[in-house]
Formats: sequence, C-alpha cells, structure tokens
Amino acid sequence: MLKKYLFLIFLILFSFVINKANAENYKIKDLKIKLFDKNKIIKSSRIMTDGFGKVDIKAFAEKVNDENVGSIILIVSSKIDKYGPHVRNFFLDYFFKNSNAIFNEDEAYHYIVDKNRTTGIQVKEFDLEKFIKRSDDFFEVRSALKGIYKKSSLKNNDRVIKSDHFYLKSNGDLIWISYMFNYETAIKENFFQSGKSKFHPKNINEFPQFKYFMDNWSNLAFKRHDEFQEKLKVKTKIDLVLENFDNEKNLAYYENLFFSSKINDNQIENIEKEKKAKEEKERKAKEDKEKKAKEEKERKAKVDNQKEVSTKSQDELSVDDLMSKIKELNEMYKSGVISKEEFEMLKKKLLKN
Repeated sequence: MLKKYLFLIFLILFSFVINKANAENYKIKDLKIKLFDKNKIIKSSRIMTDGFGKVDIKAFAEKVNDENVGSIILIVSSKIDKYGPHVRNFFLDYFFKNSNAIFNEDEAYHYIVDKNRTTGIQVKEFDLEKFIKRSDDFFEVRSALKGIYKKSSLKNNDRVIKSDHFYLKSNGDLIWISYMFNYETAIKENFFQSGKSKFHPKNINEFPQFKYFMDNWSNLAFKRHDEFQEKLKVKTKIDLVLENFDNEKNLAYYENLFFSSKINDNQIENIEKEKKAKEEKERKAKEDKEKKAKEEKERKAKVDNQKEVSTKSQDELSVDDLMSKIKELNEMYKSGVISKEEFEMLKKKLLKN
C-alpha cells in the first residue's frame, strides 16, 4: 500500500515537472518554439472549422510592464481534410495576392519566397494596430491578436518589427509563424520620417540605430527560419544568405544578440564609426581599383604608341631602301651596265614588291 502511495506521488510530481517544462515551449512536429516566462505570458487562441478541416490560431505575448507587451508570437496551423486546392488558393490570396497581402516585397526589409510559394520568409516593420482593425476574410487571426490586448487590458497601439515564416503544402496544410517585437519598448525617439517609419527600407539607411536593430532582428529571423525548414522537413528549402549571418551559430546566440542589445549613445557612436570605417574602406578600394584601371589604360596606350612608332619607322626604312635601290639601278643604266628595257623592268619589280 505504501509503495502504491509513493508511486502515485511520484507520478503527480513527474507530471508537474513535465507541464512546467512544456509551459515555456510550444511544439509543432519537431519544431520547438520558445515562449515566455509563465508569470509574464498572455495567451489567446481561436479555431476555424467549416467542413474542410481545422485551422488552429494561437497567439502568445510577453507583458513587460503595465503599458506594453514586448514580444508576440502568432502560430497558425491547418489540417485540411477536404477541398485542399481551394483552401490553398485561399491562403495564397491571403499571403500574396490581395491588396493588403501579408507578404509584400515592396515594404519588406528581407523577402525570400520559393517560386511555387510553398515556403518563405519575410522581415519587415509592421503597423499591428492597423492590421488588427482591418477587414478581411481571415478574421480569426486578427481576433486572436486582439484577444492578447483585451486579456491584458493594454491599449493596442503597437508598431512592431516582425518576421513571417510559412510552409504551405499542396493539400492546403499550412504552418505560419509570425514573430513580432514591440520596438517602442527599446527605442525612445520619434519613429517616423516623411510619413514612414524609420525602419522602412526607404529610410533605414539614414538611421544607424534603427538599422543596427533591424539587422540583429534579421539575423535572428534567418536562424529561426533555418530551424523552421529543417525541423518541419520542408522539401523546397530556400537559401539563407545574409551579410554577417553565420548559419553555424545556434539560435540562442542570435536571441542573446538581439534581446541583450540596448541602443544608447555609445552604441550609436560605435555604429557610426563602423559605418564610416566601412565607407572609407569601400571608398579606398574603389579608388585603388580606378587607379589600377587608369594605370593599365595608360600602359596599354603607351605600348600601342610604341608599336605605332615602330611600324612607322619600319615603313619609312622600307621607302628609303627602295629609293636607294632605284638610284643604284639608274646609275647602272647610265653607265651602260643594263639596258633601258632592263632598267624599267627591274624598277617596276621593285615598286611592285
């Protein structure tokens, strides 16, 4: 009886440990998604069913204070039983073809999608408030995100940087993960220029602290997508090539790099110095290249000129030799060594040669 009682306690404790560990992660097949501290996490979910299968929408957010959430993770997965091609076309419209499609190359900082639109990654700045308030045929996604703010009693006025990762099969099965970060919690200054965010591709190069932040976010996004397509066994993998991105480094490295980075005056100064050093290096390399090209052009021109002078000299010598021989023939004719007919014949031969 005592053994049975101790075994029961063991099972309860074991279950508690397992549930506690799982509380910080969400798993899709072999892909484990790291969530947030259980004391800070806010959850919201919706389910969509309409006789074709099931679409599961889950949103997780990290509450950082009484006014803001920091990170948000949206996870959408579908298991389609009927009308797969029609469901896939619906998703393609939603992601790519609609006027307010999720994937928009013009607005994206990075945009990589395979030719069949089976998988892809996008990194961009995003008006989350505008998205939640808009109208479209996939309201369950917006409803799940809206639930985050409703549960936490926070005002939804966030702009975020985000990365979207999707995998859409021919039968309509979908996995879409969107990682978002409320950059207002990290950067305390005016976010706009000329009506657009300073994170916008048209503005970002003018603002080193914003570019620094987005580049670190991009490296994290690329590593996340590397694990996304490896763990989900995506057949049509996309190449992940990005300056300063090292695929050999693990996900924790890029998470620490991004979430530990704090923009301050010293960092901005260092960023500016690095930028100027890089520009100076590129300028010097360009000047060296132009100098070498100029020197090579001058060398070639000099060689060509020497060839021309040499050819001209050879031509002039040939003329002198010819006149000298004709003069010799004329003297031979005058002295009677050769006849007039012979003189004319030899002269003609020389001129012909």
